[in-house]
Amino acid sequence: MIFQEMSITDRLNLILNDPEKAPMSIAQIVTEEIREFKQSPEYARLLEAEQYYRNRSDVQNKTVEIAKRSNTKIEHPILKKLVDQKVKYLLAKPWTVKTENKKYAEALNSVFDKNFRRKIKIVGRDAVKSGIIWMIPYMNEQGVLSWLRVPATELVPLWKDSEETEMAAFIHLYEQTVYIGTRKHTVTHAEFWFDGGVKYFRSDDSTGTAGNFVVDKEYGEESNDYCLPHLTINGKPYNWETVPVVWVKYNDEKLPLFYYLKDLIDDINWQKSITADALRDIATFIYILRNYGGADLKEFVSDLQNALAVKVDGDGGIDKLQADLNIDAVMKHLDDNRRNLYDYANAVDTKDPDLGNASGTAIHFRYTDLDNDCSDLADEFQACFESMKLFIDAYLQIKGVGDFRKDTFEIVFNADMPINEGDVITNIKNSTDLSLRTRLENHPWIKDADEELARIEKEKQQALETFGEGLFDDALKITPKAQDGVSDGDTE
Repeated sequence: MIFQEMSITDRLNLILNDPEKAPMSIAQIVTEEIREFKQSPEYARLLEAEQYYRNRSDVQNKTVEIAKRSNTKIEHPILKKLVDQKVKYLLAKPWTVKTENKKYAEALNSVFDKNFRRKIKIVGRDAVKSGIIWMIPYMNEQGVLSWLRVPATELVPLWKDSEETEMAAFIHLYEQTVYIGTRKHTVTHAEFWFDGGVKYFRSDDSTGTAGNFVVDKEYGEESNDYCLPHLTINGKPYNWETVPVVWVKYNDEKLPLFYYLKDLIDDINWQKSITADALRDIATFIYILRNYGGADLKEFVSDLQNALAVKVDGDGGIDKLQADLNIDAVMKHLDDNRRNLYDYANAVDTKDPDLGNASGTAIHFRYTDLDNDCSDLADEFQACFESMKLFIDAYLQIKGVGDFRKDTFEIVFNADMPINEGDVITNIKNSTDLSLRTRLENHPWIKDADEELARIEKEKQQALETFGEGLFDDALKITPKAQDGVSDGDTE
């Protein structure tokens, strides 16, 4: 007999359409997928990347075998600095929405409010830090479209295709601490999201089901197989047209920045730590005793400190050996590591002494790798916003704002590359063949081109009103003629 392997989609369809013939229940699929996910190298890498971002590396495992010797564990927040540099470079300056439909632009800017823009910065950070980050759309208590940011450690995707472009379903898992009597217990919740709604499961260590998920009957009823809709609006249940989740990847492999830098970070922390141990533990002088006349070394130290003299026998004496600790080799090694670190991270070492004296062209060249890396991240954000469009357009329809499904929009990111503002402004001023909007969008002082255009229009209107009142006459030194046809300046 030949068995044909069933995909996730096939199994889900079989479960939902004919549960009695299904080889596994959804609860069993949830249990198995979560178990595999938490035992995978990917999950371990995510946890480790989070620790390194929080400045806790493998140097914490450093030990010494000799008592009373120093065991320094010096951490450097290297990963945080590199991750934050990329996020600030791409997202520190406000990004703008570009669309031909002005009404659509206004609607999108109302959706992309300050809270949303702040969340996008966090999403960018998490994408670089973890390799991927997820967002689930939902309606908050005020009926406003919102986005739940889900860390990579709390979502198990069930893809339809090997290229991971379309999702059949996903599992959102999170832990909750509860108290039963006087004892603390951990309940793991698992939400199974598919195009037909949401099913809820739980694993409870207090009931002996830890690791095995069962249906959480607090959600839904037996009549609907304990399945709830994606969202409820004005008491009416709704499901999105597709599985409601979007994501931003740092790269196609979903590998975090940490993956490429771990060995260099570890070596820097270890080398600095063991060098610090040597500087702390080594004595300034080492004394060599010959035929010492005292009882033991403690008496020698006491005589040396108190009497500034020691007793020796016969041809005895004391020689002094000065410690010679060469730090230059260590510092050169660390400097090489630092250069490699910024090179392989596609980042810019802002403390490089040569950077301060570099020309504009040289600075632009130094930022090339960072700019290219962030351009790739910007492309991933563009794909994310395109996925968001389905949910945003549906929300705007529900709110009666309009039907914008045929319209398109683009996000314009304003990368924070160091520039010579004077040169940029001069180039903009000389680019008279470009539209005013284009010039304003590229002006280093303008944060919002639409707002600046509105100000310009307002100033023009005020100028017209002023001109209409005749105030420009005085400004131009025009003297009105007298009624008899002779001006006040005439003497005849």
